Parts: sequence; structure tokens; C-alpha cells
Amino acid sequence: MRKINNITIIGSGNVGTEFGKKLYQAGYNIDGVFGYRIESGKNLAKETSSKFFSNKTEIPSESDLYLIALKDDLYIETLKDINLEGKLIIHTSGSLESKALNSFSNRWGCIYPLQSISKNRKVNWNSFKTYIEASNTKDENALIELCETLELNFSKADSNQRKKIHLAAVASNNFTYHLLSNIREFCEENKLEYQDFKNLISQSVDNSLLEKVYQLQTGPAKRKDVKLIENQIKMVKDNKNLKDIYELFTQQILNKHHEL
Repeated sequence: MRKINNITIIGSGNVGTEFGKKLYQAGYNIDGVFGYRIESGKNLAKETSSKFFSNKTEIPSESDLYLIALKDDLYIETLKDINLEGKLIIHTSGSLESKALNSFSNRWGCIYPLQSISKNRKVNWNSFKTYIEASNTKDENALIELCETLELNFSKADSNQRKKIHLAAVASNNFTYHLLSNIREFCEENKLEYQDFKNLISQSVDNSLLEKVYQLQTGPAKRKDVKLIENQIKMVKDNKNLKDIYELFTQQILNKHHEL
């Protein structure tokens, strides 16, 4: 018999929705869905054959697990009005200190997917790592069983480790999107085909997974081609974001590859 059977979902955003659907499809009973977004909450409740609650007092009190997927600044504000003492409370945040949930229950933990999840894209759950944490061995084993049932690729990580993982995820995901969006904007402004860079971008990402990736660095900063650098900075003088990025990255590459 499974250690966890009945689950309440608190939060109906991207992560809450996709986790809820995944759990339901794996045969878990979803007791109910609470969310601040009424439409998405009702949609998730419908997809998981459960009920939607807009009032925290209506949240079921006998679930085996309470999966909470909210913005970090909403966890404490939401949980302070719900009596979950002695219940297993699991959050999905990469940066939240799990022990912060101890004031609501001594049974707390985390299940953090190392992936940018969107309701608009199919989630291939076993293609990325998911990190788990629990306050005690019994609940940790229950989380391990749940991950195995969901066929997740998972590892254990405490809050300190997970915060560092999350920081690296922010830099590699969010910063990359920001960089590429500025490059795309530059291409559009100058009537260049952004799609022409697809192979170069893909190759760069693939190469970044190799060891000692800094040794693969090329370009004017690596060569210390000062004249070309100055000319290219002039070319982006009217695009402040890209100019700032170019100057910052160029200086860091110069520092790394031309240290005195």
C-alpha cells in the first residue's frame, strides 16, 4: 500500500497545475485545489476530478500530503490561516528555506523540479532532475516512493544545496533568455534573420556541457582584438541593454583569458 494516496494542491499556477495533473494521471486522489487564480484553479480541479476552493477554511483536513506551489512571498501568508499541524507539507520552491514551514507542521519538505514549467508546453518529467527534501526519514521515504511512482529522475538536496542549484538555474535559464531576446531584438532592428543563428546557439549550448568549457571560448575578447571590440560597441550604442551586456561580457572574458 502506498504511503501517500490523497493529496491537496495549494496553488494553481504553472507548477501546481502540472504537478496536479501528473499526480492524478499516476493514480493519486486529489482531494481538492486551492488557488488565488480562480479560473486556473477551477480548470485544475476539473482535470483532476476534484473540487476547487477559493476559501482557505474549505481546504480538506485529512489529506496525506499538501503540495504547495506558490510564489515564495505567499507561502507564509497563505499557511498562517490553515491548520495543518502534523500534516505533511511539501513546497516546490527552489529558494525557500524548508524549515520556514516548521511553524505550521513538523512534517515538512520540498519537491523542486529543475525545469522551467509552463502549462502551455508538454512537460517531459523524466528528462530533468527533481530534488527532494524532508524533515524526517519516514516522510523522506514517502517522497521517494512518490517520485518513483511518477517515474521522476530525482536526488536528495537540503535547502542550502537547493538554493545554490536554484541560483545556477536562474543564471543559466533566465539570463540566457534575456541575452537571446536582446540579440533577437537587434536582429529585427537590423533586418537580420534570427533563425540563421539557430545552429550556432544550439552548438554553443551543447558545448557548454563539456568539461573546461572556458577553453572553447573564441571571439574578439578572447583574441584581445581591441579595435574590433571598439567598433562593435559603437554598433550597439543605441541599444543600451545589448551595449551593457556586450561591455560586461567582454570585460569578464578579457579578465579571465588575459590575466596578468
